[in-house]
Amino acid sequence: MNKVKITRQARGACGLIFIVDDNAMLVELAGEVLKREGYDVKSFTDPKDVLKAMKEADPKPVALLTDYEMGEMNGLDLIVSSHKIHPLLKTMLLSGSIDGAFFANHPAKVHRFLGKPYLPAQLQSLVAELLQP
Repeated sequence: MNKVKITRQARGACGLIFIVDDNAMLVELAGEVLKREGYDVKSFTDPKDVLKAMKEADPKPVALLTDYEMGEMNGLDLIVSSHKIHPLLKTMLLSGSIDGAFFANHPAKVHRFLGKPYLPAQLQSLVAELLQP
C-alpha cells in the first residue's frame, strides 16, 4: 500500500485548522504541537467565537478540533452548529470525560476521537489521518 506522506512544509497548504478548548493552556499546547508540524492553526477558548469565525472565514477551515466539555456549549453541539455553516468540515472530538461510544448515536458527525490525556504524537497522527483526502 502506497501512502503519500505530507511534508511539514506542505501541511499548511492543507488548510486552516480551528482548535477550541475552554482550557487556554490545553488549546495553546495543541496549537503549538500542530504548528511545529507545519499546520496553519487558529485557537479559541470559547465555542461561540469559533462559530463567528467560521461564518466569516474565507476560505473556511478544513478541520475543527474541539474539546467536549466547555460550559455553555459542548463539543458535540459545536460540531452540529459548525456543520450547518460548513457541511464538509472534518472534525475531531477531544475529551477526558467521555469515550467514543458516548456519541455513537448523537447527530454530530465526529470523524475522529482522541481521549485526554494524549501524547503530542497521537494528536499529530490523528490530525494527519483526519486530513487525508
